[in-house]
This record gives sequence, C-alpha cells and structure tokens, in this order.
Amino acid sequence: MSNTFEESLKSMSLDYLNLLINGQAFSDVTFSVEGRLVHAHRCILAARSLFFRKFFCESDPSQPGAEPANQTGSGARAAAVGGVIPVNSVGYEVFLLLLQFLYSGQVSIVPHKHEPRSNCGDRGCWHTHCTAAVDLSLDILAAARYFGVEQLALLTQVLIIFI
Repeated sequence: MSNTFEESLKSMSLDYLNLLINGQAFSDVTFSVEGRLVHAHRCILAARSLFFRKFFCESDPSQPGAEPANQTGSGARAAAVGGVIPVNSVGYEVFLLLLQFLYSGQVSIVPHKHEPRSNCGDRGCWHTHCTAAVDLSLDILAAARYFGVEQLALLTQVLIIFI
C-alpha cells in the first residue's frame, strides 16, 4: 500500500511541475525576472508560501483573510506593469528553482554550465566543493528565506554541508 501512496504522491508532484513547465497553461500570474517572463499559478504559490499568500491577499482585498495593504506591499503591486510582477530580489535561475520546489517539493541544486553565474571552469566538475555550487546554494537559501519557504531553506542548509 505504501508503494502506491508514494507513486500517487510522485505522480501528483509531476503533474504540478508540468503546470510550471508548460508556462501559460492555466496560469494566472506572470513574473518578470531578469527580463524573462515566468508564468505561475497563484493557488499553488499561496498554498506553499506564506509570502505569496500574503502578497496575493493584499493585492486583492476581496480575498478572505486579506489584510490592508501596507506601503511595501502596495508599492510592489504598483510596480507591476500590465499585470506582470517584477522580481528583483533573486535571479532567474534561482527563482525557477524556488518555483520548482513550490510546485513539486523537489529541487535540483546543480549550477548550469551555460549560465553566466557559473564560475566553474572544470568541464568534468561534479560541483562538489566548487564555488559555483556553493554560490547557487547560498542564493537559493537566501531566496527560500526571503519568500518564506522554510522547507527549502532547511534542505539547502543540509546540502551546503555536503558540498
């Protein structure tokens, strides 16, 4: 029975992740990160992150539990142009990894060689003890804390120990 439960959870995780990967399919929120658009789903973000739950509730006062918008929240929403919410606190790669975790409960913290952030020059590097992996992990840790995703922060802290 345990195996089918695990299979069911894995299937659900992949279904949610496919929503993120397929971009605009059923999306109801768009972010701009480093000039690139990222389409997402408010209900998933709000369910998995207190930061997003508060952000979306403050931007829509008709939502149950909505609080009056504070200066910071209303300023962030006012900066949204054409319904697109700018994200300046993290880079594109880190934001996608954060969303990957929010959607699936899983994350792969391996720097991509083609990304400009990667400062690993060794083509055979497995990113063990390399500065690119450490830098990416620290960026993800900071993003997890900023967006209130404590599970990701804890997971990243454990991974940093082994890098």
